[in-house]
Amino acid sequence: MIKKCSAIWCIILLSLMVLAVIPIDVQTKEIVTPHHHSEDTYELLIIYPEYFSSEVQRLKDHKEQYDVSTKIITLEDIENEAYFPKMGQDLAEQIKYFIKNAYDSWNISYVLLLGGPAIIPIRRCNTVPFEDIPVDYTSELYYADIYDEHGIFLSWNEDHDDLFGEWYNGSTSEDMTQDLIPEIGLGRLPCYNLNEVKECVNKIIRYESTPADPSWFNTMVVAAGETFIEYEGLEGEIMTQNALDVMNGFDPVKLWYSNGNLDLLGLSIVKAVSNGCGFLYFAGHGNSYIWVTSNPQGKTESMFSIFHVPFLSNNGKYPVSILSGCHVCKIEKSNCLGWQLAKKQCKGSIASLGPTNIGYLGFEYDGGGLDWLELQFFKEYMNGSRIIGDIWKQVLSSFAKSFPIDWNLPAGLNCAIDAKMAQEWILIGDPSLKIGGYA
Repeated sequence: MIKKCSAIWCIILLSLMVLAVIPIDVQTKEIVTPHHHSEDTYELLIIYPEYFSSEVQRLKDHKEQYDVSTKIITLEDIENEAYFPKMGQDLAEQIKYFIKNAYDSWNISYVLLLGGPAIIPIRRCNTVPFEDIPVDYTSELYYADIYDEHGIFLSWNEDHDDLFGEWYNGSTSEDMTQDLIPEIGLGRLPCYNLNEVKECVNKIIRYESTPADPSWFNTMVVAAGETFIEYEGLEGEIMTQNALDVMNGFDPVKLWYSNGNLDLLGLSIVKAVSNGCGFLYFAGHGNSYIWVTSNPQGKTESMFSIFHVPFLSNNGKYPVSILSGCHVCKIEKSNCLGWQLAKKQCKGSIASLGPTNIGYLGFEYDGGGLDWLELQFFKEYMNGSRIIGDIWKQVLSSFAKSFPIDWNLPAGLNCAIDAKMAQEWILIGDPSLKIGGYA
């Protein structure tokens, strides 16, 4: 009993410290591709530093047991031109060209970047999405958006400077060479040491090797309340109910302000996730380390932070987590919430999806928004997609077609915000992951 109380007080103190010192970012406001296949074809390409090799080989062996042909490539292979000539002005662009050549030559479907941003670089976009405030933010879509509809390579750097995805000087985008439709499913495990790689590989192998038991997998946990006091309705609850309406056959666990199932310290969330669920959906506000939701008066109603993750006890019962809130998947921060959920071997999530920067909802600017992307994820799953990278790819493709971007418009208008929402929505996890495991 003493140990249990001590653990609860740890959550209380640490969560209140985070809430006090870290500001929450509240929001107010048929592709033609030039394939040239070789005799070798692979579904999954893993790019990683050589010192991860022992664990990456285990992952490759596991994948190929389930007929997912896998090619593993070290950063040193790219540097030494072991397979293709090296192209590009920096390592990020060299990796993108390598992915392009692998897509052309090996017909790859998925790319896993295995390494944190200091190992495998991120690409940052530069734009003014709202209220004339310049921002730069991480976009993993950069690596997956290879060709336009005419088969032209998309550099995201049309003016050949040091800035990519530029849209803030003058009246049009400086870098129109992007269509935001990924050719491959792409995810990242931002590991920095061999032990982190080992834990992630163990987690993937265990999850995929054992079919998920419906007793826990067919549960969907949602947490939400009021998001914007200036808009009518409890936006978070509306968003999560829309997702539950799509996920027919899943037993809902509704942790809502309106039904009294939330508590300030997030203990009800810890308990619900620890019981196991196939999907977890948070809808509210956040920063890199914490997610929160409010009541209609704007007072914090509940929270879930990186300090809650160690207290989860859902060993082997891992959900796919959809995190709606600013910065929750900001992988530049090695302890961001999305990564902390995904990295723990015996607890947390099997994968996390969310934004790397400030997120906007569609009704805020009369566009698509995070809420559209998140709901479409559940629709794609219910339409039969079971490989998480396929779902990520299909969601972004549908988004680009539903909200076409006019790169000739001035920065800061709806199109620029739609582009930002697509660019920053990332997958932390293995893109070739079979949701629910293999039979």
